[in-house]
Formats: sequence, C-alpha cells, structure tokens
Amino acid sequence: MDIVGFLEGKTPDHRGRTFPMVLAFSDDRAEQTHDYMQWLFPLDEPSGSVHGAPVLSDLDIDEIKKSPAAQANLIKASEWFFQFLNRNQRWIAKYDHNQLRITRAIKSLRLLVGNKEADNFRQSIFDYLGEDVDLIGEKAKSFWKSA
Repeated sequence: MDIVGFLEGKTPDHRGRTFPMVLAFSDDRAEQTHDYMQWLFPLDEPSGSVHGAPVLSDLDIDEIKKSPAAQANLIKASEWFFQFLNRNQRWIAKYDHNQLRITRAIKSLRLLVGNKEADNFRQSIFDYLGEDVDLIGEKAKSFWKSA
C-alpha cells in the first residue's frame, strides 16, 4: 500500500482507485462506500471500522508533509468532502457515520497539513450547521472539538 503515492495522485489504493477517481464518486457511491475515507484522510492509528486501511508511519507522515502534491490533494479532499456534506444533509442528526468521517478528516488535516487547515475545516462544519448544531449528538461535537 503506497499511501503517499495515492495522495500524490500517482498510485491507486487497495481497490485500484486513484485519487481523482475517488473524488469523481457520485454522492450515492460516496455515501455507500466505506473504505475510501481512510485513503483520503489517513491517520497514524488503525481504523476502527475498516480493517486493513492504511496506517501512517513516521516516514509516511514526513513524506506527505514534504510533498506539495499530497498537501494540495489533502486540501482538495477536504473541500470535496465538505461539498458532499453540503449536498447530503442526512448526517445532520444525533448520529450518522459521516460524523465519524468528519472527525477523521479533522484529525488527518491536523496531522498532515497543519492546525490552520484542520481548524478551518472544523469551523466550516460548525458554521454550516448554524442553529442546526443542536441536532448533532454531543459525543460527535466533542470529538470534532478535540480532534
């Protein structure tokens, strides 16, 4: 598994999908497919829901931080995901699996791109929710705030 190559847009994931292919998913496919988020937003800890998902090593993290292509694609992925959330509002509920995806995105951005991008993404979520923030479960909101 070459997570750095995937984020740079050079190599496919474990299912043969490239970065541009994932960002071209329809909303239905993005909603129903559960193993691509670990590639778009990798972490240095195992996924609790997708076994065999990439787990970043210290070397991976260093390479991603030094790669302009990977950095740009992580930001692009966060923008794509935010637009997906804007178009599909069923996640605005006490619990939805997209809330876990939001936590992953924030953590990954913080780890790989920096605090500014992570904080901006998180704030965009809260700004988008506005008064609807009360529809989100407290557990999810606390995860987002601590991510």
